[in-house]
Amino acid sequence: MRKLIILITFVFGFTPGYSQKLFTQFTIDNFETQILNYNPNKIPNVSDKEYNYGIMILKETRNAVKNKPENFNLADYFNILNAFLNLNETKENINVAFKKFVNAKGSCEYILAFENSIKINPKYDIVREDYNQQLARCKSNTDVKKELDISEYAKSNNLNLSLIEEIYNVDVNDQKYRSYDEAKEMSDSQQVLDKKNQSIIDSLYKTNKTYIGRSLVGKKFENVMWAVVQHSNIQMMERYLPVIKKAVFDKELEVAPLKMLIDRFYGLKYGYQIFGSQGDGFGFRSADEKTKKEIKKKYGIE
Repeated sequence: MRKLIILITFVFGFTPGYSQKLFTQFTIDNFETQILNYNPNKIPNVSDKEYNYGIMILKETRNAVKNKPENFNLADYFNILNAFLNLNETKENINVAFKKFVNAKGSCEYILAFENSIKINPKYDIVREDYNQQLARCKSNTDVKKELDISEYAKSNNLNLSLIEEIYNVDVNDQKYRSYDEAKEMSDSQQVLDKKNQSIIDSLYKTNKTYIGRSLVGKKFENVMWAVVQHSNIQMMERYLPVIKKAVFDKELEVAPLKMLIDRFYGLKYGYQIFGSQGDGFGFRSADEKTKKEIKKKYGIE
């Protein structure tokens, strides 16, 4: 798991029907421009809550990309996919949105991160088959990474081999039982590994005095430290939020993980999230606009 966003909250219990077409067919090539001009009407089998949430996602996306097609990124495509699901768009248009999402750089990060949430959410049934294929592909890629020649990777990227070996093991342990979190014994086993990883990350940060990111471990492992913090507790999250914020601005890490961490931290501490990256299973509400604006300004995120 790694990258996240103005990510939206999963709406559980919504089973869509797709008999009514809201707009003409969206296309891969002109998708971004079409989205910026997309103003859907509410159709009968969409509730007010679903419709309003979909409209909110579209509005936030336009703000995030500053109404420029070239500014769309992975998080925006994921948000639009979910907006289409909430607004009960046609299957054809949802498939286009899904393709834009999975073809965006880093999509495996989301697919793996939300595996369990998506698995139990009927909203995704319309893309279930394609999603499962992508999930298998992403897991296969993860397996390939675990078979990586660590020595060659460190040598070819001029990186410290002992650090790469250590962060590699942290990465493997971070994911070892995470996809089995519905089973208590697996969840308990993952928690043991998480605590061990947290201790290692604290030690590495103390030694290196910086985020263990792109410069130290390369792009393959730049998200590992963040993932450990993301899976920790409020206290650790609070300690490392400034560190991860700095890492983003130092180009050691992409901004999406920072957004995920902000949502997890504020959700656990205050019950609300800013970007909507944490699913309904967490029970975090969306913050009011004033709070969103203040926190985005605090972390320097548009």
